[in-house]
Amino acid sequence: MKIALDAFGGDNAPGITIAGAIRAVLDHANDPDGNFEVTLFGSLIDLQPHLPKVLPKGLKFQDVPVPPTPVEDSVESARNDANCAIRIALRMHAQGNFDAVVSAGSTGAQVVASLAELENCKGVTRPAVGTLIPTATGRCLLIDVGASLVASPHHLVQFAGMGAVYVRELLHIENPRIGLINVAGEASSGDKTAVEAYKLLSSSAFNFIGFVEGRDIPAGIADVAVVNGFVGNILLKFAEGIPALLCKLLPDSTDQSIRLMMENAFDYHAFGGEPLLGVKGVSVICHGASSEKAIVSALNQAARISRLRLPEKIEEFLSIKFTAN
Repeated sequence: MKIALDAFGGDNAPGITIAGAIRAVLDHANDPDGNFEVTLFGSLIDLQPHLPKVLPKGLKFQDVPVPPTPVEDSVESARNDANCAIRIALRMHAQGNFDAVVSAGSTGAQVVASLAELENCKGVTRPAVGTLIPTATGRCLLIDVGASLVASPHHLVQFAGMGAVYVRELLHIENPRIGLINVAGEASSGDKTAVEAYKLLSSSAFNFIGFVEGRDIPAGIADVAVVNGFVGNILLKFAEGIPALLCKLLPDSTDQSIRLMMENAFDYHAFGGEPLLGVKGVSVICHGASSEKAIVSALNQAARISRLRLPEKIEEFLSIKFTAN
């Protein structure tokens, strides 16, 4: 398993990315199914001061001899500079040199770079990013959470299909319940995009349960909640703020284990990152504030998704399921 890691991606890079890469290869040092390699992409001169004297087996470097791009310029760099680190990593992934690419840098930059270097899966015109959020019955995949801010009815249908495959493969739910987020539950409610997407999903072979409202998501009504990236990102950031609120509301006498249980339920560090679904490759996007734990989790997530061959299964699923009943 060979994974490319954007060394300077993230608020705490490169120290945290290096630490996460080292921990990941050490964790896999005795894997019975073969080697686990992580290659750090970035300027080796800029990386050197952050490296330990002794490097573990499995940690490698791809020198990109240009200074790291400031966050505010990263999207334009990814769009216009084919030789920036994230573009080179994704290009080498597309060529078969790596099994996956992981970055905690700008989400927009990684999406732009992925679309430039990786082909779309057959049947997908708008790739999307989903994230798992806790519910009363388990977890729900919220998709899209920011790969693109707007989506047409056909895009929303594609999100539903990609989300169904993700939940089936990673959560082992054979026939996921798909809900379309809306302001009400009636079929005629909402804007034109929502109503048209409802009609398309109703006539598809997906396990579509209809419109779901905001309160239905934490209740666990659906396994996949479909929405455009603008609303999805707001919902995601809202969910990330819930643990702090809950801990504030709990009495001081509350057992510490209960506080930790709630925090862990919303802990993005445990998952690390999520893939850009709909491209022919594994491009895992991490939170900008990723910790060492989050980087390790993201590298493991990338390996898991690569082994599952998720892009191929998305193509197969859409070719079979997106047909009228």
